[in-house]
Amino acid sequence: MSPHPCPDLEQLFTELEAGEGPALDHAAECDACAGVLEEHRLLEQDLYRLADPLPPPTLVASVMARVAEEPVPRQREVWSGLIILVTSISMGLGYLISNDRALGRLGTTAASTVVNGRVFFEGLLSGAHALWSTVGVSIAGILALLLLTSLFGLKRLVGGSPSLTEA
Repeated sequence: MSPHPCPDLEQLFTELEAGEGPALDHAAECDACAGVLEEHRLLEQDLYRLADPLPPPTLVASVMARVAEEPVPRQREVWSGLIILVTSISMGLGYLISNDRALGRLGTTAASTVVNGRVFFEGLLSGAHALWSTVGVSIAGILALLLLTSLFGLKRLVGGSPSLTEA
């Protein structure tokens, strides 16, 4: 036993981390302090032995196989999409109703759309009349046929996805 009083544990462990100091010199001579340091060393060894276990190497493959066996039903995906759509529209309408400035702009925008829509519709009719009275009808028909056959060919190339009734 050392003639000096035992140091605080905090000081002892601080000097243990540093590797030198009077508390470590005291622990070399004091059986009680040497016992505390030995218990600390054994506890530290036990803690280092504990490690997070790694998942088994087949975990990803087994999870993916299970996912492939039980795909999400298409009806569930459609309902999820509809719920997201309804929620988004509801939140947007809630914002418009709660914000006076946005509601005022909504009225202005609606009026502008009506006025510009009339001009757009008149222009559309004028263009249809010009196509009808010239050779443009045949060219428009050929372009529409070309567009439709291209889209049909792309659909066949990609492989049409099953409809909702097939799923």
